[in-house]
Amino acid sequence: MSDTPERSTTWADAVRRPWTALCAAAAVVLGPACHTASALMQANAAPLRHTPSPHRRL
Repeated sequence: MSDTPERSTTWADAVRRPWTALCAAAAVVLGPACHTASALMQANAAPLRHTPSPHRRL
């Protein structure tokens, strides 16, 4: 039971460090942005779908 307080203080120290907070914030912001960028790149790579337009005369 003596190692439990050390572990909790280690986690508390890690959470208080600025790099930990910065990395967590970056993961929250960049994670969805990367997913969106990947989906957009995939959509742009797809072939265009040509549908007949009602206003187009042949």
